[in-house]
Amino acid sequence: MCSDPGSRALYLRIIIRYLLVWVVNAGSLALVTLILPGIWFDTALPHWWRAPLLLPIYFALLMLTVRPLLVLAVLPLNAWTQGLPTLFINAGLLYLMAWLEPAFHIDGPWHAFLGVALITVVNTSLTSWLGIDEVYPLFQTLLRRVGLRYGPRARPGQSRGLLILQIDGLSWRSLMRAVRRGRMPAVSALLGLGSHRLYRWQSGLPSNTPAVQGGLFYGTRSGVPGYRWYDRARDRVMVASSPADLRDAEAAVAAGATALLAGGSCINSMFGGGAAKRLMTLSAVREGGEHKQPGERADFSLFWLNPYAYTTAVMATLWDFGTALFWHVASRFNRRKRLIGRNLRMAAMRAVGNAFLRETGFYWLEQDVARGVPVIYSNFVGYDEVAHHAGPDAGEARSTLTAFDRKLQRLRRQIMRNAPTAYDLVLLSDHGQSESVPFSRLYGKRLDDLVRELAGRVIAVSPPVEPEAAYVGGLLEEMRLSELEQHTWLKARGQRTLERMRRRQEAAPPPDADAETSLIVCVSGGLAHIYRKGSPRPLHLEEVRSLYPGLVEGLASHPGIGFVLARDPDGSPLMIGGDGVRNLATGELRGDTDPLTPYWDTELWSRELARLVDGDMSGDLIVNGALRDRQRVVVFEEQVGSHGGLGGPQTYPFILLPAAYGTVRADLQSPEALHAHLLGHLPEVPDGAETGP
Repeated sequence: MCSDPGSRALYLRIIIRYLLVWVVNAGSLALVTLILPGIWFDTALPHWWRAPLLLPIYFALLMLTVRPLLVLAVLPLNAWTQGLPTLFINAGLLYLMAWLEPAFHIDGPWHAFLGVALITVVNTSLTSWLGIDEVYPLFQTLLRRVGLRYGPRARPGQSRGLLILQIDGLSWRSLMRAVRRGRMPAVSALLGLGSHRLYRWQSGLPSNTPAVQGGLFYGTRSGVPGYRWYDRARDRVMVASSPADLRDAEAAVAAGATALLAGGSCINSMFGGGAAKRLMTLSAVREGGEHKQPGERADFSLFWLNPYAYTTAVMATLWDFGTALFWHVASRFNRRKRLIGRNLRMAAMRAVGNAFLRETGFYWLEQDVARGVPVIYSNFVGYDEVAHHAGPDAGEARSTLTAFDRKLQRLRRQIMRNAPTAYDLVLLSDHGQSESVPFSRLYGKRLDDLVRELAGRVIAVSPPVEPEAAYVGGLLEEMRLSELEQHTWLKARGQRTLERMRRRQEAAPPPDADAETSLIVCVSGGLAHIYRKGSPRPLHLEEVRSLYPGLVEGLASHPGIGFVLARDPDGSPLMIGGDGVRNLATGELRGDTDPLTPYWDTELWSRELARLVDGDMSGDLIVNGALRDRQRVVVFEEQVGSHGGLGGPQTYPFILLPAAYGTVRADLQSPEALHAHLLGHLPEVPDGAETGP
């Protein structure tokens, strides 16, 4: 017997916890026999009531002994088929229990599959509600020890680390509204304890993920003028959903820069940030085997091995899919949300992007925390994806924040219990979202149609229905490539599934008879770049007017367009409105009105707009959608929540920083300023930080 009171209390908590898990499992099994007619207890047998009490114990023993061997045997198939054999293994173990216990009967394998799915749903819900959702601490400990062999890890003497969690697309205003409505209690607790401070910071322009990550990770946004842009030197359109284009863009911003994530881990991101392990990072997809580390594949395998982890993720995804269908039906009765169409494919992409990526992301975060990785970054795209189609403050979007908040609370517990080092927690968003109305719905035409009317020759780079679904494609591609490069019918089937799930790839402009004189329109939310195809350099305003008479004036005077950016012949950046022109470098005004007036901070946005115009990759003309009612913007994609341009909360994300950081206003003025601020609080990581094999 241990005389230490603390040890006795710990043992007592463990015993109580196992008793609660046992009760939940027994109750779940009994509930399944009431719901599914193909699973039942033979009450005619004596002592049949022992079966629901003993079966959870049998099942736990099988999960600890037989299941790991079976999962290891089919691990390549798990990778190729996104873990489908894992579900059948769990169902097979339940079916086996019917042979072990005479009073328990299952009429067939299909009933076993449905039974294990229902048991998983009930167990996950109850154990999460009771706070005992770590059902297999022994097995998790074994997997954690295996995981410690791979990827970055704590260096000798390291006493602290930095954990950065990003909620994609959540503005400061929308976060405050969610907190006030009790949607994010874990965030409220951080604020209430006084350990953290909440700030509104400036994402700058363009207000989208690749540009902000360039500034946050490397201290520069040069070379990323939007989600889509035209590379004059290569004579082709670049798209942020293309891994090859992202690699080129990241290489450009990383040259000579200090990487924020050096020696660390990056999960579910567009850029890798210089991390030693990049998991679900789009710029690393199809990068080539010589650039891959074993640790970047090991966490996928550990995910398949963890009891209920994959099944829980699948159940959460199916639940989210059903929720998406419900909101789809409800939107038919909401006039504003009928502005954009929804379909089953969008619901499926939303479910994977929100639920599955959330579950896997937090699982891999727990692995990195247990390793003591010096700096960890993870992005969560669910809110941004849902808000695009529902609106930034819709209940549908806020429900994703509640789910994230629950996982955040669990992760904080994991840090306190299992992390070998203390972590500074930073919670932020890369940009916000503004309520929006599509240009095409207001005026019956797209922006490229308007440009075609004014200029005659246009090559449109049409945006896909789901602009954030590139993350889903990246995840599926990583899973497909995570094991042996063998060619089987299973792998071929998985590849076909990937192609159906992945959104349409955006290609370079097609050949055209007037290609050399055509204009290319690249849309990114409420921002659009217009280029003259084949021009080796950006054109200044008078050249555009000479080549395309009436184009600039027609765009600037259109009610759906807020302003047009161009270059004066002397190189000065110009902001052109319907009734006035502002020189962004000197502040000189021409005309009756200042086009910058509706955007409040004249100094900040003069600087940001001038920087955008001066970029080598920026268009000859840059168009920004009109600002309506000071918060709602006109956008060039089919969205009711949008970002990319200027207007409303889309350029005002939030950041939650440790109070000890002593953050001042200058640290929050741009992604570059925030990069410098976070670099100053990184744990020291020597060159050649130790990584796994």
